[in-house]
Amino acid sequence: MQYFIVMQGESIENCMNETNLLGEDNGFGVFWAGSGLEALMNIVNKHPEYIEGKALDIVTDKGEFLNVEQFLKSIEHLKVRVQN
Repeated sequence: MQYFIVMQGESIENCMNETNLLGEDNGFGVFWAGSGLEALMNIVNKHPEYIEGKALDIVTDKGEFLNVEQFLKSIEHLKVRVQN
């Protein structure tokens, strides 16, 4: 399953690209991080009010919406890998 970061006011169709891709659960216990994960970490570090104010959501490739906490819980059991 793929996960994408969506900022408030951004259309779902526009978020389905590499810059918004948080990563992908490959179904074998590994979460392959995308460039959107780096963006999320920057938001957490520099603008935590965006998370608290619900200025962003996480959407899956199946159309399911999650908040940041739900997303993190869904991948907490996975090994996170970053492609270089």
